[in-house]
Amino acid sequence: MLSDDDILAAVRRGLGAPGADDAAFPAAGAHITRHLLLAGEIVRCVETRTEGTAFHAGTRDLSDLPEYDDLDRYPVPAPADPGAARSTLRLVRRGSVAAHACSTCTNGRKPCARCRGAGDVACRTHVPCAGCEGRLCCLACEGTGKRAREAADRPQGETASRVRCRKCGADDAACGKCRGAGRKKCGVCGGTASRPCPDCAGGGTVSHDFCAGTGRYVEWTEGVVVREPVVDTVEESSDLPARAFTWTNEADAWNRVDHVGEDAFPPNGTDTGSGPGSGTRTDLTKATDLTKATDLTKATDLTEATDLTEATDLAQDTDLAQDTDLAEVAARLKPRLGFRDGEVARRVRVRYLSLARVTHDDHPDRVYVVIPGRPAPRVVTVRSPRRAWRLAALALLVLVAVVAVSRLLA
Repeated sequence: MLSDDDILAAVRRGLGAPGADDAAFPAAGAHITRHLLLAGEIVRCVETRTEGTAFHAGTRDLSDLPEYDDLDRYPVPAPADPGAARSTLRLVRRGSVAAHACSTCTNGRKPCARCRGAGDVACRTHVPCAGCEGRLCCLACEGTGKRAREAADRPQGETASRVRCRKCGADDAACGKCRGAGRKKCGVCGGTASRPCPDCAGGGTVSHDFCAGTGRYVEWTEGVVVREPVVDTVEESSDLPARAFTWTNEADAWNRVDHVGEDAFPPNGTDTGSGPGSGTRTDLTKATDLTKATDLTKATDLTEATDLTEATDLAQDTDLAQDTDLAEVAARLKPRLGFRDGEVARRVRVRYLSLARVTHDDHPDRVYVVIPGRPAPRVVTVRSPRRAWRLAALALLVLVAVVAVSRLLA
């Protein structure tokens, strides 16, 4: 953290004044406030476990699936990466697998519903003629065999030649395809009035869908463990505007916290057995507030930690309050560190940077933001709120004047 003298020296350099020239930016009249930028994410691996009846048509070998006795206590190792993609683990309850013969079919076959097991279905003996469709099949008798007093006119646009009617004998009057009959025998059944059932191809039976035609099926109790990442994004700028992040870059002196698994604040008083996968499932739904433990290996209040950027884990017995920046990080993260239902692992990965906001009585229109960095701090100059209001008021006056002039001219 920069001292007040370092901050003032950085502003003087930004103004182009020698570092020792206090008169360019005297300490008297300077007002320094410190603000923390905090950005990153808390990634939780959230697990759900469900149990239900599973079914498979035919036979199936389930020996490749793990077995369990109590789904809630089945050990599943904590993921190495809490942010890994969604995963699903399927299990078989021990002793629940049962193979059955299908009782609603015969060797995987059942009577065809369409023909009711007969193998054929009713069909029409005759179909309309494709040439005349049964209309004006004969201009003289219209398919009745008795000539009318006056022959009908040919259909408009008809070009096909007509032939002698087989029923009434009129020349050049009948359709060339049906010769005056108006219909033809069904090409499917040949006029027998029945045809093979299209669903069972005349066999009378079809495959039983329930057992997939095998005549058997398998049932068992299945446990399903689903894990998926849930990301809580962290981005706070203390009392600075959100655009303060745009004033920084990767070369600035960001401090970083990156911890995963047990180092990422496990709950106090939670039954964890001997760790994930040890034979006892961690019940995170009963976790107390993460911040109430006595040390970081037991999820202490984050304000008791040492500098997290230098610690190899959060189990070091030091006092976070020794670093005021880190203490503020702790206070800001604390509301976010409660456990979610089903949480089995987490990663806390954030970075933080303390900026100094400097105003001066001799520079009322400017705000100087000092950003720690290497080899030296940088200074970003922005308008003061006072100057911003003055500019806004000036713009409003100009607008009012333009409107007034335009009305006078009109």
